[in-house]
Amino acid sequence: MHALTGIIIKKQNKGEHDQIITAYSKEYGKIALVARGVRKGSAKLSGHLSLLHLSTIGFVPGRQTKVLTTVSELESFPAMKKNLEKAQAALHIAHVVDAYTIEEAHDEDLFHLLLGALDYLNRKEMKRLELKFFLRYFEFKFLSVLGYEPEDKTIVYALGNDQVMLSEKELDKMALDFGRYFQNIYPAPPVRQNTR
Repeated sequence: MHALTGIIIKKQNKGEHDQIITAYSKEYGKIALVARGVRKGSAKLSGHLSLLHLSTIGFVPGRQTKVLTTVSELESFPAMKKNLEKAQAALHIAHVVDAYTIEEAHDEDLFHLLLGALDYLNRKEMKRLELKFFLRYFEFKFLSVLGYEPEDKTIVYALGNDQVMLSEKELDKMALDFGRYFQNIYPAPPVRQNTR
């Protein structure tokens, strides 16, 4: 059996009772694991596989997929989840990490960036403008860790100098700019639309 310490960044239902759990781990980078039978009412593991939790996960390699066998929660970031805007920010961070990283490309710096971002959201009181600023700063650091640091370092200069103020409009424009940077790395998977 193998073990990892990781943050659960995505969950997808598979078949009638299974789930694919995507975690970003210290040891393997992004990794997908099948949690067999976890959606059954009697499943013991289901309560320990919450999104955005830091956990120790045990797994065994299968023929085509890795099968999750044990999980032990280390941190749930409860204060972050009680605030809707913080929870949405955390989900955005998880989406960015999932969409723009390659499976099993080990990057301990990225793991610590993700963990640090969730811990900061959990501990720090932030107004809406501060939260947007924080998300832009995370995106800048994320690109920097991947080796795609943008030339415009406004967000970093602003963080180091209390006199620099950025408006909400400027932060929203930065969000669009970062979106273009991400698309240039490689295209994200298309978002599925619900059609009924």
